[in-house]
Amino acid sequence: MLGILLIFLLLVVSLGYVKVPYIAIRDIALFELFGKTISLYDLLAFLLILWVIEILPWPFRGLATIILLLWLLSFFGIITIVGFSDILLVALVLGIVAYIFNGSRRK
Repeated sequence: MLGILLIFLLLVVSLGYVKVPYIAIRDIALFELFGKTISLYDLLAFLLILWVIEILPWPFRGLATIILLLWLLSFFGIITIVGFSDILLVALVLGIVAYIFNGSRRK
């Protein structure tokens, strides 16, 4: 299950960075919230982070919740670090990879 989640997360992150014609998900605006335009990329990233929080066990679930809160604060401009939301998504991908490899070593 975490492998599938990791593939989806990597796909969303890579499609957010790479401009592929007809699949530019960062450019598709869905709606506006608090004066900020919500794109398809932002919505997919939010849903994937919620999926991560649902799947992970307790200590990692708390860390993913903190990452979600930091991502939302940076998205709406309360924390003003350039590219902070992208850094958090990459950190989430690396955390899932480390969790998968650590779990496979125990067996």
